[in-house]
Amino acid sequence: MIKKYWKPIVVILVLALALLFVRSRLVVKEPDLAVLRPGMTIKVEKGTVRETISAEGFIEPVHAENLNFPARTGSVKVEKIHVKKGDYVEEGQLLIELDKTEARLSYLQRENAYNRALINGSRNEIEEARLNLELVKNNLVNLDLRAPFSGIVTDIYLEEGSYYSSGDAITIKDISRYQVEVSVDESKLPIVRVGQPVELTLISLPGVRLTGVVSEIGNEANNAHATVTIPVKVLLDETEHDIKLGVSAQVEIIVNEVKDEIVIPAAAVFSRAGRDYVMKAADGEMVEVPVETGPTDGLRIAIMSGLDVGDEILVNTYMYNQQAGSLRGSAGFPTGSRMVIGGPR
Repeated sequence: MIKKYWKPIVVILVLALALLFVRSRLVVKEPDLAVLRPGMTIKVEKGTVRETISAEGFIEPVHAENLNFPARTGSVKVEKIHVKKGDYVEEGQLLIELDKTEARLSYLQRENAYNRALINGSRNEIEEARLNLELVKNNLVNLDLRAPFSGIVTDIYLEEGSYYSSGDAITIKDISRYQVEVSVDESKLPIVRVGQPVELTLISLPGVRLTGVVSEIGNEANNAHATVTIPVKVLLDETEHDIKLGVSAQVEIIVNEVKDEIVIPAAAVFSRAGRDYVMKAADGEMVEVPVETGPTDGLRIAIMSGLDVGDEILVNTYMYNQQAGSLRGSAGFPTGSRMVIGGPR
């Protein structure tokens, strides 16, 4: 008899178990009272929170210039190169000089002509001779290339004995101040302002935190890649640290900062119906308290109202229930849930 009906019985049992499993997945049970253990709550304190934009770039000089001799006809021999790559030079220092033989001869000829005009020339002849003398004097001076500002020599494009006709001769970079150009996503542009403080770290200077300000925001976006970005320049404050050109820099643009306000873990705040809440200890239970939130750095968040210093709150609501919806860091509590401090009463 049992053998005859064993297959239908097995089918009925399987269907019943399946029904129970589906029901257990669909029915939301009210949470049991949970016991808060040490470390699950914190006392509210005041602190500082910064909202920042992170970016990467490379150390550049504020001013760099490729120097060349004034345009001329023909080519002139490179007589002497007075510096080498890596040298620090002062403003006005002689860098490179071209051969002056022909220019000196021309100067002497024009000087003699001017002196003769002064003796027996007319007013126009004297003025003509004077102007010709000024021209050859300028040509003579222009055969010397001098530093327009203090800095380091990073490139030299000529060799002694070669001939120069046109083009760059030498590159100088001003290292009295440094800057970093970074790319900021276009979505962040509304909150970036010239003058905002910046903190920087360099791999080449471990443990050192440098400071600066946003000095320039580009007028043209870069859309060459999948994302659209805006170039932003950061001017570093003066520092005594030995910074090398071209090294990488991690940049944090501080777009918002609050000081001496209540600061709690971001995961302690959850949202429901457009409002933010925390779980606060009151009369031995954890109750939902609406709060007004401020800036966040992703890990911590400022509370502008709703809590007082010394209040005890739940550190992370995700540890207890994920059925409530949106949490700043994770999830929240369903309506009507409560937590008991020290165990069920």
